[in-house]
Amino acid sequence: MIFLYMKKIFIAGLLTLCSALCGYSQVKTVYFDIKDKVTADSVHAVSYAVYGKVSGDSLWVFKKYDMDGYIAATGSFKDSLLEVPHGRFVYYDWINPNKSETVYEALNTGKDRYKVLSGDFENGLKQGRWLGYYENGLVKTLVTFDRGVMQGPFKAFDDKGELIETGQYVQNKKDGDWVINGGLRVVTFKMDEVVSDVKRTKKELKQLEESKKKGL
Repeated sequence: MIFLYMKKIFIAGLLTLCSALCGYSQVKTVYFDIKDKVTADSVHAVSYAVYGKVSGDSLWVFKKYDMDGYIAATGSFKDSLLEVPHGRFVYYDWINPNKSETVYEALNTGKDRYKVLSGDFENGLKQGRWLGYYENGLVKTLVTFDRGVMQGPFKAFDDKGELIETGQYVQNKKDGDWVINGGLRVVTFKMDEVVSDVKRTKKELKQLEESKKKGL
């Protein structure tokens, strides 16, 4: 009975997606196992994807779902084997109810899944800003990539949108001053090696900010 129910849900989701891709010249389905590897065993698959190619376009548009038909990821690939991601990708996850105000705020909007990560690939490599999100839609992290390597600004925010950490990556390594907890702690790195670790009280931080305003 459960199997038949799951099969009906899968078929309904597949028909809906195929309808959405009706303008595509080619439509294919692929299944994934528990390790997120492509499998020919659709019975024991934990997710599936439907992808198609618009006539005259060079990219394969990709939509991935769990076996209940809930969206897991969207993106595009340069090849039919789905080995070279190219363009914007968005990943989704379940909202997990707990005592977090962020989760309850998201649940109150009637959502059960949320966008957890988004960013661009260029010829198979992460490129530019990749954003992680909280359940309420606010940005959680910002990581900058250059041809698959963390290179440039990093920022982290709390679930209210306040900046809590900022720093720089150089070739996948922390470099320079990393400001933590709004400036209460500043860790200086030299290619991932800690050069100094300075902690301040709120009073000291306030005095420092006032001095900067006065140009001292």
